[in-house]
Amino acid sequence: MIGFKKWYLFLTIGFFLSVPYSQSLKSLPKNMPIHTKILWGEKGIIRKINLAPETRQKELLLRVKMLQLHQKIAMGSLGAFFYQSYLGQQLVNGNYEEYYDLHSKMSKVVWSAYMTSAALSYFAPPGLKYSKKINSMKIHRLLSWVHFAGMASIPFLGYNISKSNDYDKAVRLHQNVAYMTLFTMSLSALLTFLPY
Repeated sequence: MIGFKKWYLFLTIGFFLSVPYSQSLKSLPKNMPIHTKILWGEKGIIRKINLAPETRQKELLLRVKMLQLHQKIAMGSLGAFFYQSYLGQQLVNGNYEEYYDLHSKMSKVVWSAYMTSAALSYFAPPGLKYSKKINSMKIHRLLSWVHFAGMASIPFLGYNISKSNDYDKAVRLHQNVAYMTLFTMSLSALLTFLPY
């Protein structure tokens, strides 16, 4: 299956070499995700500010590189997030002095790695086609909005723990959002191993 995908990519890139760039833009997938259309559509922001590569072939190669890097950083941030969750549980268990600084430092590492990975995915050029059917990649993209919202709110919820009048409630909220985010990230990662 992997060999077929690479072969298909090379054939498609070869096709785009023989087609003028203005025409190849007309072959952009019609059902791109909305954020991709806003950024990379025929009149997308990246095209308007002249940041797009000169050819569709170079866009596809850039997409492959960005998504491969996205996968690597995402897996690293997922592993770091599991460790971060362990540190958080140690704080809840009362080991505050021993784990607080490490939990605080790791939160910056996890958050930065996650956001870098997300940016690589969200800002990648459009693919060759997007299926209208429900498949593993479509579910992966839908889950990404859930764990992105969770990751965006976790630092705020953590900061609010020390400011809250109800410490236990603030900790539970922070912990529940973190676990939901970790679960959806893990499920999203597992879906990338399924055929689509």
